Amino acid sequence: MQVLKLAGVDRIRGGNMRLFFYVGTRVREYAEASLVRDRRLAGLLSCPPESQCEAVERSIKQTKASLKALKSLRGQLVPLVAHDLRNQLVAQGVSRRQTTVYHCEDGDGPFASSVGSELAKLMMGANSEWLAVIASGSKSDGGALVVVGSKEASITEAVERLTLLLGPCKGGGSHGAWRGKAASFAQLSKLDLSGQSPAAGSSSVI
Repeated sequence: MQVLKLAGVDRIRGGNMRLFFYVGTRVREYAEASLVRDRRLAGLLSCPPESQCEAVERSIKQTKASLKALKSLRGQLVPLVAHDLRNQLVAQGVSRRQTTVYHCEDGDGPFASSVGSELAKLMMGANSEWLAVIASGSKSDGGALVVVGSKEASITEAVERLTLLLGPCKGGGSHGAWRGKAASFAQLSKLDLSGQSPAAGSSSVI
């Protein structure tokens, strides 16, 4: 047997315990793997093994604080973006369907959904037909996709065009909004929502 190293204990039903242990050569292999892991973590965290747990805890705390701040900033950005998109739509006049495409490479699903919802509120009661596509995510990896508009038929048509242009777009929706995902936004700038020419409508990228 050479040596036995107890690795941990799990309590299970009925007052029993499950033991985890290493025996013989597996103890040496586990020790070698642990040393390799310690050296790698020491380089990544810039601290010795005995301080690694504290360093990871600090990193987790900082990440949570950064995510909280980012969420707050995105929340402040939503109404600004929605008002800008509304102005783009209104500026096109009422003689034809008003369209706009917005792509935020640093955004996420909740951000795109919030912009779409806010824009729909601002456009409530509009006298003309309007349609907006809101995308969040990198051009290469894609991400969240939101389509909002005044007519369900126009939204369905837009999703079909997006699928032809970007590949399969998985999602669904109703009541003036479609929410889903696309695997890439590389061709999004070529999207034609007007049915006339790619230049029709407006497009903005942040």
